[in-house]
Amino acid sequence: MNPLELELSARGATFNPLELTLPETLPLEEWAAVGRQLCRADQVMQWWLGDWAAFGNRKYGQLKEFAAANNLNYAGLRQAAWVSSSVELSRRRDNVEWSKHMEVAALKPKEQTKWLAKVADESLTRADLRRQIRLAGGKQNALVPDGPATKFISKACDDLLHWLTSQPAEFWTADRKALWRARLDPLVKFHERLA
Repeated sequence: MNPLELELSARGATFNPLELTLPETLPLEEWAAVGRQLCRADQVMQWWLGDWAAFGNRKYGQLKEFAAANNLNYAGLRQAAWVSSSVELSRRRDNVEWSKHMEVAALKPKEQTKWLAKVADESLTRADLRRQIRLAGGKQNALVPDGPATKFISKACDDLLHWLTSQPAEFWTADRKALWRARLDPLVKFHERLA
């Protein structure tokens, strides 16, 4: 057993890969201590996984194949490797969550150091960190979240494009063509403004 498993066992917990069961008699202080240990273990594991994936990707170039062969999430492994490769050990902060390191990973080293110090000093949330980085970069849309709404709209656009392109030729009568040209015209104009 590893130290965390030993500690959980000592507190009367039972566990397996899919479940942690704590005794009903567990005092509040011990419950809190278990939570701190689990959160700490999660943060440590993110770095270890990222460093492991970065090593394998650099040395063997087989991360995608490994993920596929072992039914693992390649995108998650690739992201962990990217964060570990982008944020060197000297800039990593033990008192800042891994997810906040992920937010600064695309920045230059000096910027990473600055923002991670700011997070530690001001206890910024991940959303606040992202917003402040955008504002500092001069982005006017810093107050617009990249959340579920953005994902929903992107998926809706993808679905619409798929539906339009999958219709058989006989579907496209003159009336339907005219109707869809009128409906899509505002999108075409918007696309031209983006150029």
